[in-house]
Amino acid sequence: MTTSLVCRATFGAQLKVELIVTNIGISSFLFEEALHAYFAVGDAETLFVRGLDGTQFIDKTDRHITKKQVGDVRIASETDSVYLNNATDLELLDPTLNRRLTMQKQNSLTTVVWNPGAVRRILGDLGSGRWKHFLCIEPSNVGPYSVQLGSGQCHTSSMVLQAAPVSPLSR
Repeated sequence: MTTSLVCRATFGAQLKVELIVTNIGISSFLFEEALHAYFAVGDAETLFVRGLDGTQFIDKTDRHITKKQVGDVRIASETDSVYLNNATDLELLDPTLNRRLTMQKQNSLTTVVWNPGAVRRILGDLGSGRWKHFLCIEPSNVGPYSVQLGSGQCHTSSMVLQAAPVSPLSR
């Protein structure tokens, strides 16, 4: 397998991150990808993520059982979920910081939402209690949505992030 891999970030009023994979070999291959986006938040237990209501997800904290999201995603405990067949835009609403982050996904059919919660609060690079101050939302193509790339083909996945104050109506 011979590949070219480029990660490009464009900074401005929005942040755009692109992952460009090109197969420069003669054989096709299958790969998974995720744009690991870690967001500083005021309090993980008060935030919510919109755009995943009704989406099937694999709950990696519960024996990899497939479940259906009902309503907004909230962090009440350790969370490690892979949302399937989801290409819609997402919103992270953080009332503690009075901030709304919008994420536009392109060529991404899965979304990973991760936070270790209080139970796994001791991680090598995460101090005690710090789990409450971040959330990971990853546009991705994993599992059954991995990407098959033929010889000479190129695949680009991207996310565009924009921050704004939370309006009273969106809470």
